[in-house]
Amino acid sequence: MLTPEEKKLIDEIYQQAQERRKSRVAGTPEVGIFWILGKRILIDGTPITEAEGYGDFKIHTTDHYSLWEKYQRVDVVPPDLEYDEVPRGRVVYDTKTRQYTLLADPCILKSKPLVNQIKAKMNLPENSTKVETDEHYRCSKCLRKAASD
Repeated sequence: MLTPEEKKLIDEIYQQAQERRKSRVAGTPEVGIFWILGKRILIDGTPITEAEGYGDFKIHTTDHYSLWEKYQRVDVVPPDLEYDEVPRGRVVYDTKTRQYTLLADPCILKSKPLVNQIKAKMNLPENSTKVETDEHYRCSKCLRKAASD
């Protein structure tokens, strides 16, 4: 049985998802955050037409930490697993270069089919999307590997 707080949180997550669905136009690229949890791809995105400006970039305003915490409270993800232990990444849009950048953990980037799935789910245009790693997106496995090298 859910507590009133958990029910409110589930309703909040659902309402946010519904609002994003309403503003989506088929094929509209998105900016956002994602994780790879086992065989699941967890994505929280914003259509580029609704994205927030941040300097020369358009971004999704939700951060990994806050959303992971919400997901833990409603059993979407394991309660004993931290948000930065799981391979994750982000997509941003550079308004000057008119290019999307998919930043991700090396564990994700080593799988071209996985990268292609993320790009497809976020409707990212192939000819104007670059894929890069970033020190900020390193899961515990990658950090251990880097420490041993």
